[in-house]
Amino acid sequence: MKKLILSFLLFVPCAAYAAEADDDGLGPALIDLNASTRPFVLSPGADARYDRAIALMYRLEFDKAEVECRAIVAAAPGDPAGYFALAALSWWKYSQDFDQQGDLKAVEKEFISNSDKVIELTKKMLEEKRDLDQAYFFMGSAYGLQGRWYAVQRSWWKSYTRGKKARKFLKKCVETNPAVYDAYLGLGIFDYYVAALPGTLGFAAKLFAGGDRARGIEYVKTAKEKGRFFKLEARIFLIEIYSRHEHDFKAAFAECAALRALDPANMLYRLAEIMTHIAAQDWQGVLDESEMFLGSWQVSPMRGLEQQLGSVYLAAGDALLALRRYEDSLGWFTGGIEKTNYPAKGWATYCLLRRAQALDLLGRRAEALRDYKAAAARPNFWDSRKYAKAGLKKAPDYKEVYRQLAED
Repeated sequence: MKKLILSFLLFVPCAAYAAEADDDGLGPALIDLNASTRPFVLSPGADARYDRAIALMYRLEFDKAEVECRAIVAAAPGDPAGYFALAALSWWKYSQDFDQQGDLKAVEKEFISNSDKVIELTKKMLEEKRDLDQAYFFMGSAYGLQGRWYAVQRSWWKSYTRGKKARKFLKKCVETNPAVYDAYLGLGIFDYYVAALPGTLGFAAKLFAGGDRARGIEYVKTAKEKGRFFKLEARIFLIEIYSRHEHDFKAAFAECAALRALDPANMLYRLAEIMTHIAAQDWQGVLDESEMFLGSWQVSPMRGLEQQLGSVYLAAGDALLALRRYEDSLGWFTGGIEKTNYPAKGWATYCLLRRAQALDLLGRRAEALRDYKAAAARPNFWDSRKYAKAGLKKAPDYKEVYRQLAED
């Protein structure tokens, strides 16, 4: 179920993953009185469009967001901001299908093209010694976004090399202008996750060493409190950090409440709260929030989020499994398979797997075997085939099912 929590991070477009720390902190320019401290702005028109594009991305209104992003490019084709926004938009499009083995080559081509364009333009800015803080910021952010793209695909070497460059240029950004507080998000993500990830990556952990958890949290908090464009992203990362790694659920729920207050009608933010209840193993809370989510959805569905409805059915069903209410869980898993209009999604695969496990716990082995076979025949999603094949060989007991709910 912790993998379900990670899915929420796919909605966050800005991150700098990867590499060993080459020093213990930021450079001396942070205390250099000659360092620039000008506010981080693009241009009057671009700033407003960037704000609208970010808001539209978080509402999953991709067509409208693209209009804003392309308008930024049209107004200033020699600046990287619009191309970075387009690269982030491609990431959002990918986030809607990450759990489905579909053809994402067109989205990937668009993403690589725009992020590479950011790097090309920022290199030119550096050659011209123009707006160095922005050049370093967008170059570092583009490399960080590429690093995240490759990390999700488990292309660890590519993620490592991009992440190392991301940190290098974001560090130069804040050394050039400490007032570019958005850059602290990428630096904080680097510091925190490089310290936290090695124990979970196996062989790839050799590429990820160093970092500083406490410093990472402080940097992300700085971006949340003082950033210009990435405050919201910083808050989402804090929710994940507090809930999944620090187990500070009081802090995590406080950030969830603040997130929902920003846009009460945005149901994407309610998913963050469901995931936080999962991390806390507050199964009644998961069930209550899932029921309220789907009740609100029936009244006013949020366009763009329908592809992720299966995750809510799965969360509610898992909560009932954890509460040993096996019979009640069956309806939720069936809903995740039949009621979401996206039967090929990975969520449907896991609903099949969990329904099989619930049937086994009810002693209905013949029915369970049918679901295990169906899950095993589908594209693998987060070890679904491994667990389906294990279920075909032997019915899991409650202890094993709960382990999967709480640990995997």
